[in-house]
Amino acid sequence: MKRWWNFNHTTAVVLLVLAGLLLASVASQIAPPRMLFGRRLAALDPALYPRLVFGAMLLLALWYFVVGSRLREENLLKRVGAGGLVNVGVTLLCLLAYAFALPRLGFVASGALLIAVLSLFLGDRGRLQTGAVAVLVPAAIYFGLTRLMRVSLPEFPFF
Repeated sequence: MKRWWNFNHTTAVVLLVLAGLLLASVASQIAPPRMLFGRRLAALDPALYPRLVFGAMLLLALWYFVVGSRLREENLLKRVGAGGLVNVGVTLLCLLAYAFALPRLGFVASGALLIAVLSLFLGDRGRLQTGAVAVLVPAAIYFGLTRLMRVSLPEFPFF
């Protein structure tokens, strides 16, 4: 009898549980939109994007579980060295720090710090390009989302 359970199934189940928990927690984690004179400042519901992302993650994890029985590959996670684990750990710590910095520093400043720190830690040595990307990308995303799509994001810290 063939063994039908493999590491792909385990990964898919972990992703299914994680996506389900995240999808269920959206309502309690997203603040209601700001109101001005009885009207919302944002045209879209702030919980829409997280629900779409976590719903898609749930569907993809379910698809991964179904397809996982046809995948015949070796589990290469056993061969990941200490350097790879350190990179993942530092990235997770940086993302946690970003989550705490976001309401205090605003979207652009905290995003710029995250991009700069991770780029430098992971080996990027082009300081000028790193600085330009770290500032311009979060600023472009911020202005695109707030001005074009009317999505409320944490403001700049000095405005």
